[in-house]
Amino acid sequence: MEINGPIKVGVVEPSPQGNYELHIDFTDDFKAAGLAAQGETFRAYLAELGAALATGLEGRDAQGVMLVQQICEQLQPHVEAGDIPLTETLVIEVQRTPGVNLTDLLR
Repeated sequence: MEINGPIKVGVVEPSPQGNYELHIDFTDDFKAAGLAAQGETFRAYLAELGAALATGLEGRDAQGVMLVQQICEQLQPHVEAGDIPLTETLVIEVQRTPGVNLTDLLR
C-alpha cells in the first residue's frame, strides 16, 4: 500500500549479521512550506496512516504502515517545533527480526 505524504522512506538492507537502516527524507514541497503548514501536513499524514489502519489492513501492508506511523509519532513534536533539519536524511536503525524482510514491508 502506498500512502503519499511529507516523507520518503528508503531501506538499506543489512549484512547477514547487521540491522536494517531506514533512511527518511522530507519531500521538497514539505521543506518549502512554513512551520505552521508543516505541522498541519504532518498531523494530517498521521491521521491518514491511522485511517488506513482502521480500514482493516492486514499482513505486510499493516505492518509497514504501523512502522511508519510509530516513527512519525516520535518525529511529530520535533517537526512541529522546527527542531529537525529537513534537508538532512534521518537514519533509523531497526533490529533485524528473523523471517521479516523490512524491504518488503515498506514497498
